[in-house]
Amino acid sequence: MEITLLLTILAVALALFISERLRADLVSILVLLALALTGLLNTSEVFSGFSSPAVITVAAMFVMSAAATRTGIAAYIGRVLRAIAGGREWALILVIMLAVAMISAFINNVGAVALLLPVVMELSRQSKISPSKLLIPLAYGSMLGGVCTLIGTPPNILVSTIGTQYGLRPFELFEFAPLGVVLVLAGVLYMTLIGRHLLPVRRTQEITESMPKDYLTELVIPKDSKLITKRVSELGWRERGVAIIEIHRGGRRILDIWRWTSLQEGDLLIVAGKAEEIFKLKDEFGVEIRPEREFTYPWHRAESIKRMEVILAPRSAFIGQTLADLDFHNRYGLTVLGIARHGTLLRGQLAHIPLEFGDTLLLQGPERRLAQVARENFILMQPMGFQPLQKEKAPLTLLIFGGVLALAAFGVLPISVAGVLGAVLMVLTRCISPEEAYKSIDWMVIFLLAGMIPAGIALEKTGAAHLLAELILKGIGSLGPLVVLGALLAFTSLITEVLSNAAAAVLLAPIAISLATQLGVSPYPFLMGVAIAASSSFMTPISHQSNTLVFGPGGYRFSDYVRVGAGLNILVWVVAMLLIPRLWPF
Repeated sequence: MEITLLLTILAVALALFISERLRADLVSILVLLALALTGLLNTSEVFSGFSSPAVITVAAMFVMSAAATRTGIAAYIGRVLRAIAGGREWALILVIMLAVAMISAFINNVGAVALLLPVVMELSRQSKISPSKLLIPLAYGSMLGGVCTLIGTPPNILVSTIGTQYGLRPFELFEFAPLGVVLVLAGVLYMTLIGRHLLPVRRTQEITESMPKDYLTELVIPKDSKLITKRVSELGWRERGVAIIEIHRGGRRILDIWRWTSLQEGDLLIVAGKAEEIFKLKDEFGVEIRPEREFTYPWHRAESIKRMEVILAPRSAFIGQTLADLDFHNRYGLTVLGIARHGTLLRGQLAHIPLEFGDTLLLQGPERRLAQVARENFILMQPMGFQPLQKEKAPLTLLIFGGVLALAAFGVLPISVAGVLGAVLMVLTRCISPEEAYKSIDWMVIFLLAGMIPAGIALEKTGAAHLLAELILKGIGSLGPLVVLGALLAFTSLITEVLSNAAAAVLLAPIAISLATQLGVSPYPFLMGVAIAASSSFMTPISHQSNTLVFGPGGYRFSDYVRVGAGLNILVWVVAMLLIPRLWPF
């Protein structure tokens, strides 16, 4: 009965994860509550995830990663990358993937992509190579690099922590490195020799180096405008790539817009199109962009005014909020001129569209204000001249980071204790402020992990892991541990395409240990297989936040990830099958 109840809870959770009707962290907390209310776990077990060394380590790594950004270390790496990269496409892919892999081996994968995204966009512009040729390699390189160390990605930390709960020794800091380095090199070779030919060439003409194809914005027809009494058919806007989606007139919404529809003074037009064309309409026809019409500040006429494309960051406080809720213009002194989402045309008024992670916004305002708001909530699509970095703290940050790695690598302190020590030292030495430290932590990831770790405990406590392992072994157990490992790798990789990699690792690690126990072999190759496969999610834009982050700027489609990523998934599977049994014998 308990097993049936637990599997039902996990099946519902899996359906919610895949449907994305609820946020992943909320689903995770619902799983936690379900385990408590059904009595499958006691109170201490239900909340054990919040005190798990894995969760503590991930939080500490977020803080140290933010300190590396705040002190300008990442910016320096970007300058070096820009200096050594030439204009050849294959060479750029090679340099970008190796650089991001090196960074993501020690900091959060998404953070590594966010650091190098503006640099890659600038390289794209300078070399006149479409961003779509470089951004998927950037995302893939970050995921491959994360495999190289224990702290590189949450699945590595999780399988190690879960193993210790079963009485196994934890994985060492650089124990992943031999396999991880080979995977990085194999992935780089695949992308430079094969993958780059499968990447699309899109959007080489942009207004800000990486402008999405269409933006949604609002235009107002003022008094004495040339558009008054003109029919839609007379405008010629559609030929210029600008479409009128809606007309708001006197409190009414006009959705059926015919070629003979005439325009009137005071009409609010919801239009979609290329930003450069929309800007031209302002001068040619005397229309006004609504935010500019409603809000007038002296700085809007200053020479420091910039137009900047930004992406909503994973930990942004703006996610789920509308511009109206935020009182965005009055609070931040910036104007939102347009919003785009994954290349899909948004409908409705800008002020009432809930913002989502990965949304691309076109902002206008003073450069200093752009830098201030971007620091916490957005990722800039091109480097800005004004970046308030604490460069004098960079050597100290590197020293603390190196000390943490040394303490963990030589076994002086557990990685969780060393990580927290490093994060605290970063704050005490003012490499990062306490406020910035708290904001740097991706609390969605923390709650996701803390909520799903009890599910792994329940799999073992109820015997569900043992039962699932028995079912697997009945089908393929007679073929030997190597075949079972291959099936586990393939299943983990596939489920991670639609499920959080951390959640996949938590759910499958107990099953992996049970499989090894019933086969009478070492559990380490199976745990390593789960960790590697959980980080090998290349075939969908929703499989990993790194993929999501580059989706909009690259102008990608879902099929682009399938076409390019399928081969890389297979390659990772082959390399893992060849090396795991040799590095961690059965």
